Amino acid sequence: MRIIPVIDLRAGRAVRGRSGERERYRPVESALTGRPARDLSDPRALLSAYRAALRADTVYVADLDRIMGRGDHGTVLDDLLGAAPEVRFLWDGGLPDAESIARVPLAERVVPVSGTETLRSIDDLRPLHDACGRAVLSLDLRAGGVVGRSALVASKREEEILRQARVSGFGTVILLLLDRVGTSGGLPRDRLRGLRRAEPGLELWVGGGIASIDDLTHLRGAGFSGALLATALHDGLIAPANLERCGFLP
Repeated sequence: MRIIPVIDLRAGRAVRGRSGERERYRPVESALTGRPARDLSDPRALLSAYRAALRADTVYVADLDRIMGRGDHGTVLDDLLGAAPEVRFLWDGGLPDAESIARVPLAERVVPVSGTETLRSIDDLRPLHDACGRAVLSLDLRAGGVVGRSALVASKREEEILRQARVSGFGTVILLLLDRVGTSGGLPRDRLRGLRRAEPGLELWVGGGIASIDDLTHLRGAGFSGALLATALHDGLIAPANLERCGFLP
């Protein structure tokens, strides 16, 4: 199972998520490189720390300003691409449809991520994937169901969206538990296992709430292919040495 570290960008800095309440996000202070925790809010410094500690070859980058319609971090993404030529970046820039992907110049090592939070309708999934065959869908979730600004999306059952993703040709879907981001509160294991069973042909990754090696071991045993990590790493709840020992690092 792949470990995918996360860089959330806001106002030019790397910030720490908290329950999807983006106004509460604060610059990254991290124990990833040892105690005491140090400032890793410079995106390039955080990327370097991930590379050194985890040998990360894939990193998830969320442009929160772009998602919220307040600007973008295109120059920061370009800087990260230049700093780590061997790294692939999953980039969530609040892309609502295929046309928005077509307008954005994406480098070969940038995988566009479209989240249900900003997706206009489920019918947009097929042209979205056709616009860029390597695209990944983020199924954004809260305890009450699917997160979507569009009622056409938020009213759907999560299993239905997974089915549509498969039919539309997506190979990978991120199950992003927005209300658990930054909480280290653990995983809704029954819910996740149900989604895993619903679409066995999809590669599923999980983000939000992961608090321990035990959570990661559970996901691996349940057939998940990836885990997005940030808070548990920064707080020292999951140490690189433990990831190495349990076979989670390349």
